[in-house]
Amino acid sequence: MVEWVRADGTIRAFGRGGSVALVTDGWTPTSPAHPLPYPADAGLAGRLRALELDAPATLVDRDASENGTTALDAGEHLLRTTGDGLTAAVRFAGPGSLRLGDEPTLRFSDPRPVSIGLRDANPDPETIRVPRTPAGVAAAVTAAGETLPDGPDRSLPPYRPHPPLVAFDDDASLPDPGGAGPVFAVPEDLATVLVAAPLAYYLGAELRVGADAPVVRFPTTGSERAFSRLPALASEVAAALRRVVHLDRCSRQTPGEAFDRTPLAARALTPEAVERVPPGVRYATFLDADVDASELPEWHLSTYVDASYERAQTLPSLLDRLSLVYPAEATEMEPSDLLESSLDDFFRGAVSVTPLAPELGVGRAHAWLADGEVVDAFKTTPAAYEHARSRPATGDALDVTLVLNDPEMDAELAVADVYRDHAGTVPLDVTVREELSTDELAATLERSHDFLHYVGHCEADGLRCSDGHLSASSLSRSGARAFFLNACGSYHEGERLVKRGSVAGAVTLEKVLNEQAAKVGTAFGRLVVAGYGVDRALSVARRRVMMGKDYAAVGDGTATIAPAVGEPAIATVEPGSGSELDVTYEPAPGAGSHYDDPFDDGHGPRGDPATAQLTRHELANFLEGRTLPVVFDGEFRWSESLVAELTATRRIR
Repeated sequence: MVEWVRADGTIRAFGRGGSVALVTDGWTPTSPAHPLPYPADAGLAGRLRALELDAPATLVDRDASENGTTALDAGEHLLRTTGDGLTAAVRFAGPGSLRLGDEPTLRFSDPRPVSIGLRDANPDPETIRVPRTPAGVAAAVTAAGETLPDGPDRSLPPYRPHPPLVAFDDDASLPDPGGAGPVFAVPEDLATVLVAAPLAYYLGAELRVGADAPVVRFPTTGSERAFSRLPALASEVAAALRRVVHLDRCSRQTPGEAFDRTPLAARALTPEAVERVPPGVRYATFLDADVDASELPEWHLSTYVDASYERAQTLPSLLDRLSLVYPAEATEMEPSDLLESSLDDFFRGAVSVTPLAPELGVGRAHAWLADGEVVDAFKTTPAAYEHARSRPATGDALDVTLVLNDPEMDAELAVADVYRDHAGTVPLDVTVREELSTDELAATLERSHDFLHYVGHCEADGLRCSDGHLSASSLSRSGARAFFLNACGSYHEGERLVKRGSVAGAVTLEKVLNEQAAKVGTAFGRLVVAGYGVDRALSVARRRVMMGKDYAAVGDGTATIAPAVGEPAIATVEPGSGSELDVTYEPAPGAGSHYDDPFDDGHGPRGDPATAQLTRHELANFLEGRTLPVVFDGEFRWSESLVAELTATRRIR
């Protein structure tokens, strides 16, 4: 998990393994001129005259003076910080000079392009053993909250350690919570414990069962905050958590962050007081503060959980993502709710499911951790989170495999060129396989790789091959970290791939047209290798077609398979007043984090998009050098093609 901010010429990256500062001279963000050093969790690309690191480094595959200055030739070079925590790697081409030491410095005679990869340490979390009871689950949540830092820096995701994993043991005794912090007392009911968990965790409160009604007590102030029982509890917990995270974000003094902080005097705490008082005092004050819901950034994720102890074991993953938790409630959809077509000759198969319409709370993304297939939420499972934790990216390049199992669908082969074109940004190994037999497809699916893109048919017996059908249930394992099964009714096959070892993937709920499937497949492929999360990439890609609700994500939809270079944002352009256009820039979602506002020199909180009014000429200048999806007047476009169109229009005029 890596976050980075730019301010005053310094790029500062934060991870669970520490932080790294890169002091730049003349930094200008650009498209990558060199592939990102890989593996990496995040990356940046730009031009600069000089770069100074605040951590020891080494020049890879080349000897360099440890005490003096080394002249670098015109070839390509890689500079990497050393250590076991957060590391930075810089790829560049000379000529230039390098001085190593405690603060290595790289210099060029004129601005030169660099690509910077950031990689965090991901230590395995400890495991806590608790009884299989509501009190046991509550004790695990309490233990997770005890790992958080005391100050408002806990609102920055990398500063929160991964919560301890949960193992049920009926002979285990409840751990002593210790401390004298807040207490969140709730009824002895598993569903209530799950819903209360995110707020109790973030407050660092002891989650205690046995109360008649939910209440948070603050011993240090003698105050308390009452909550309703379920179902109203879920929305009240959501509102409270959004409030305290927002005010913590406004309060923290993290180095490198530069933004207009909300005046804390109106919240009854000065910034100095926030740093001095214990968390209980801070949060008692924040929960009583005069903050309107309209001030709060949009939340990033909500998960809808069917209360069971198997699903309760996913709580550490949900808390790690700081997801809100709601009870899983849904209604059946009418057939007319999904766009249907009778052009059977153009469909990719005949397998379909009957999706449910979930009752959604707040959040940009929604996860369904329950039985049934749903629209407008990704269907996840405990196995998906286990695989997400145990299968980090490895190797020197992303391994991408495209399988075309029907020659009549070769229009989607164009996505192979999309992947290869992106190899200049992130190293990619792309393999194309065609018309595979069941044995060949099984071997391909079981082989370890980062992303598998399947194009073909799916029927009741499985994925169609040249000699029959293959069901993912017959595999010994699924080797792909992520996948796209672009075949009609592939939902259940995708679920089986997640069960067998994958983290997440895109699937179809029912029949899809060839032409529309190719559009979605090509866009989705380009987005995931550019660092967009699986669910977010699919939600953008399916906007290319009218039958977008026929596509869904399964597994951990927040998962990414590639690091983003810069900000994986989405731009929306709509007609404004006069000749100006209303432009909205939406960064990757996240609670408590910031992003570089592209329209000024400050930082915006994730969940609040940046907006501006631009002329067509100004829009072309803004998009120049950026690679991002753009919804222009309701239609999906890529920034480079839109720039070409805007520029051509200007020349004609």
